[in-house]
Amino acid sequence: MKADPRLEFVVACAGDGVVQRWALHGASGRLECLQQLDCAGPVAPLAWDRERRSLYAALRGEPYALLRMRVQSDGSLSHAQRRELPADMAYVGLDGSAEGLLCASYTMGCIAWVRDAGVEVLPTDGPAHACVALGGGRLLLATQTVEGSLLCLAADDPGLALARRRVQRLRLHAQASPRHVAVAGDLVFIDNEEHGVIDVCRYDPLANALRPLFSSELGHAIDGRPWYADIRCDAEGAWLWLSERRQGMVHGLRVDLRGSRLVPTASLPVPATPRAIAAHGDWLLCCGETADALSLHARGADGRWHERARVNCGARPMWVEFLLPPTRSAGQLLLEDG
Repeated sequence: MKADPRLEFVVACAGDGVVQRWALHGASGRLECLQQLDCAGPVAPLAWDRERRSLYAALRGEPYALLRMRVQSDGSLSHAQRRELPADMAYVGLDGSAEGLLCASYTMGCIAWVRDAGVEVLPTDGPAHACVALGGGRLLLATQTVEGSLLCLAADDPGLALARRRVQRLRLHAQASPRHVAVAGDLVFIDNEEHGVIDVCRYDPLANALRPLFSSELGHAIDGRPWYADIRCDAEGAWLWLSERRQGMVHGLRVDLRGSRLVPTASLPVPATPRAIAAHGDWLLCCGETADALSLHARGADGRWHERARVNCGARPMWVEFLLPPTRSAGQLLLEDG
């Protein structure tokens, strides 16, 4: 097993209002909880800064707030800043400048831009699940799940206010319920919460626009309408991981751009109601919201993914993130699976 001797990751547990710091011991696959930091509210979405020295988290209960936690020299987390938020944010992520944060509210139908100068809020056409920056912040993309479209906010100046940007509403197909977004360079992958489709797009920097490449039907056998949650990709856009809550599965997919298709590589059972996924090298983590549990899968010597651990964590785990970003080796392993 080619893995770091010890990897650390964090889990946001909304039910207990805590962020937990865990260690993954690579030699054995053992999971160990190192720290539990009280956040005084239902903490859910997480985002690292670029240097992975600060961790941001949004509280999804009143009073709504954005927390910043600092990584100390010994690896422990400590509270550094708390800012009020105007809404219940389901997503937080860096803006193109890495000096602010983009937030999306599913329950209150808006996106927000948090900067030192203040917080700007823009209503959306329906529940907004994610908001990401493309082209260094020249194009902001928000998913509108129930309305079924992508809200594209373009500007030549990446610092231009939300309300002053050029607006385009992009609906990629009739069956659309865009939820989360994964970005690798200029490639953009969008999962649809209630439809078995992943949309693959490319960011065009000259036009500062999103260009659809293809939409791929997933074909998973699900009793009733699917209920997809998170989508993650590697840095090169060679592989995808996708969680589906109704069946409690995480699916691996290889990206075949030349063939305009996504190729299934693995389907893994995980704890009930899986939400966020995190991958690093040969390891895959997933948190099950209603199971109050984490699962760990690893690629074994037989070239297949096997469950190595399943442990209890805090109540309602909603988000999981490795301290280190995804590595190229993880993508290569899935390519070999294909």
